[in-house]
Amino acid sequence: MNFNFSALLALFFYPYFYSIGNIGRGEEVYKQICFNCHGPNLGGGIGPSLIDSYWKHGDSPEAMLQSIAKGITGTEMIAYELAYPKDDLIAVRDFILSKQEGMRSVFRSVYPREFFEGRRLKPELFDSVESLSQSRLPENVYYMERSVDGVLRGKAKLHIKDPGDYQLITRPIGRTSIYINGQEMHYSDQKTDQKTHLNKKFKLTNGIHDLEILHEEKTTHSYRFYGYLQHIGGKRFPLNGKSLEGSAPKFIKATPQAIVIRKWIKDLPPRSLLCLLPNRVLIAYDPTNSQIVKVWSAAEINQTPSLPGRSQNPSELKGQLIPDQEKLVWKDADLEFLHYQTLGEQVQITSLVNGKQKTLSFIPKGTNSFSLTIQ
Repeated sequence: MNFNFSALLALFFYPYFYSIGNIGRGEEVYKQICFNCHGPNLGGGIGPSLIDSYWKHGDSPEAMLQSIAKGITGTEMIAYELAYPKDDLIAVRDFILSKQEGMRSVFRSVYPREFFEGRRLKPELFDSVESLSQSRLPENVYYMERSVDGVLRGKAKLHIKDPGDYQLITRPIGRTSIYINGQEMHYSDQKTDQKTHLNKKFKLTNGIHDLEILHEEKTTHSYRFYGYLQHIGGKRFPLNGKSLEGSAPKFIKATPQAIVIRKWIKDLPPRSLLCLLPNRVLIAYDPTNSQIVKVWSAAEINQTPSLPGRSQNPSELKGQLIPDQEKLVWKDADLEFLHYQTLGEQVQITSLVNGKQKTLSFIPKGTNSFSLTIQ
């Protein structure tokens, strides 16, 4: 089935600019309604990370605003359009957008190979022919299904936080042209003299840039395109990767430093803080009522059920349940949860208790226990 590229392009690519004022207000609102599920630093918890590359429900300004305003069916993401004015929801969206880095809104089209034989790969050439297929890639990296026969056209938005000099690095397979903001910055063709190839160093400012990748290679059981954007003296951003379908198991295990995990675990309160100590003791603590819900030893969390579903399925907690650990830290108190942090081996959780700030600490004790202190 053929697709009209121009008709769908508007759904995924956007000239968008956010204001500094919006970002400041957005951070305020985020700290009110978002951090409980997505973490104080947007790194995820019960809800997904908002700073990694995987966006199942879309990462364009329009898609983000839709998720915030309308919620996401089948998840704990509720609709906020009736609780907050639209300007505040836009501000939250802009705050989240300002934290993005690397490729976003990645869009893949596959074109018939015959049309491009003997022709240099250029964007205007693709505009004159219909594609065989088009897909938004929520992983925000490029990949192809097995045994695909066609030419890749990839378009994306490139979010840059650190201005400076950049360069594109690719594996010499087939032929590749890469454009940044409409200018060709890389060209290579395995069948031609390297003297005709192009690989510029270029400057990128803080902001959002257009990225376009044109690539063709010999049909095999899998596409072998490989490349990344290198910030000279800094980070590198991958251009290719894999689909998260069928992803390998991913476990959260104890480290020499304490960890606080925000994951949806069946039969635990949705706001639970999962405090994993270096001795592999895990305390499930509900900050809304100061309840120590359950405690396990030899604990770890299997995130696989929630990947790539992104919190539509619960993660699994594995370990040995320690009996008789349930406890209400503050009884009959007026309680307001403020924040948590890790400090070496311990977890500190701060709340307002009857109007006074209190901090409780979970500290590892021996191989399968913990102590609790309150300041």
